[in-house]
Amino acid sequence: MGYVEINGQADVFQYWPHGASDVDTLKFLPDLSTATYYSDGAPVKVAKFFERGGTFQPDDNKPGEQKFRSILRGSGGSSLSVRLQGIDAPETHYAPNYREGMFDGDYAKWIAKHVARQMSYRQPYGKISTDFFANSLRTKLGVGAFDKDKQEVLVPAKLKILADSINGAADVYGRIVGYVTLSQNGQDVVLNDVALQEGFAFCSFYGSMTVGEMQRLTGLFASHGAGGARKSQLRSNLSSQLQDFEPGLCTSRSMRDTDQDDNGSNSIRGTDSFRSKCFDPKLYRRCIDWVGRQDALGDPTTLLDYMRGNDEEVVMLSDFIAASGDWSAARKLSMGSLIGPDGAFRYRAGEVVFESRPVVMVDEQRQPLPDSFLTPYP
Repeated sequence: MGYVEINGQADVFQYWPHGASDVDTLKFLPDLSTATYYSDGAPVKVAKFFERGGTFQPDDNKPGEQKFRSILRGSGGSSLSVRLQGIDAPETHYAPNYREGMFDGDYAKWIAKHVARQMSYRQPYGKISTDFFANSLRTKLGVGAFDKDKQEVLVPAKLKILADSINGAADVYGRIVGYVTLSQNGQDVVLNDVALQEGFAFCSFYGSMTVGEMQRLTGLFASHGAGGARKSQLRSNLSSQLQDFEPGLCTSRSMRDTDQDDNGSNSIRGTDSFRSKCFDPKLYRRCIDWVGRQDALGDPTTLLDYMRGNDEEVVMLSDFIAASGDWSAARKLSMGSLIGPDGAFRYRAGEVVFESRPVVMVDEQRQPLPDSFLTPYP
């Protein structure tokens, strides 16, 4: 597999509580003139793939219609939304999604779903993990305290994408998936690695990743707390049971300190005697989807039945390794089968490999982009 490298910058104060980014996502300001694909042959400039590619997604304000969402985001197309590869962190803001889509011809249902999606939910330890993660980055990079008069502090950054095509570089939302390194103060800080080593995220694997990459990241995750070292709050409060789901933790639009804390005197319970627990963010997101179905559609399905009814195909990491990283040859399970009748989880975060969802990047005229960075474009 080849890879793409793009130089750029990143704001180290884009994370909660100063911004909307959380541990596993960030806004990357690219210098697309440096976007280069490296493989066995000569390096290839690939900026046009990022400048012109995107996806058509449902228009939240126009039922039944779609709009083009460019890979490049922000004012004037100045940024990339990056999802850090191989990790998944507790949610700081997540709205319900509907597997059947937002609009099926019933306007009343669309309005109900639209209203339900205005509520944003957060997972225990999402906020504190993000804050501690960002503080750790800034300390390593020699960045001082937040200055309200100079809210943006940019540092040199590099994005590395392990893919041979634009379709393999982005997810279904048009976010670029890769590794980000921040460099300053004599330090090269790989965000993906720090998040796992310091206990602020879980491993998250897809069939497009290599076994070697998964094993490396699993080792970083396992290194946290080794030898009796102190663990993060997230890693000290892991759940193995669906009953630990807390549907009442919400995020205000500002995402500031007015939100109720997970623990402590300002907790949702008004006491610090109860410790919130956290489980696989993928399961949490599906729990919130269930909340959205109840709110918008009055769905009578219980949470346990909804979660156990998940027919998404997955592969255990041990089986994926035994199949030498060949998704088609590995034994498949349904995601719902990994939750017992009593709500107990039959796996831990990072022990499951998910199928890579096919993505086809197109331009604004809906023309597919070439499925190889080696194909001349445009």
